[in-house]
Amino acid sequence: MINNNLFQNERQELSADNFKKALPTRGNLLGIDYGSVRIGLALSDAKWEHATPFKIISKIKELDDIVPAKNVVGFVIGLPLQTDGQEGETAHQARLFANRLKEKFNLPILWVDERYTSVKAESYLKDDLFMRPDKRKKVLDAHAATLLLERAFEMLKK
Repeated sequence: MINNNLFQNERQELSADNFKKALPTRGNLLGIDYGSVRIGLALSDAKWEHATPFKIISKIKELDDIVPAKNVVGFVIGLPLQTDGQEGETAHQARLFANRLKEKFNLPILWVDERYTSVKAESYLKDDLFMRPDKRKKVLDAHAATLLLERAFEMLKK
């Protein structure tokens, strides 16, 4: 159960410190790279030290089985800011998705700036000479979600 007094503002965003306080001492975090077509998922380990690409889904309903099966205790969601740091339509859609997650699972959510994560993930995947370009596209969002989790780990250490 989340302590509602920890919320930072009217959007009910948690700071990294309050997100950490809202979590149990053990359990996995689910990194989410939201997109209107594909949603990339990555899982942390129970100690929140390692992130692994997990899966690509297309509908929120697919999380109904994943969240309990993987002992997910919190979500780390990429906030797709524009290059100038402002929120646009894509960020609005990600926030709507997060609201649905909150209603469905009532788990804490940590927002992480996702600027350039897809570019970095794509660059990393291009280094794999054995991966075909069509395969790269299918796993890119899960790798971007992994980078989001890694950014969250850094935020949670502070």
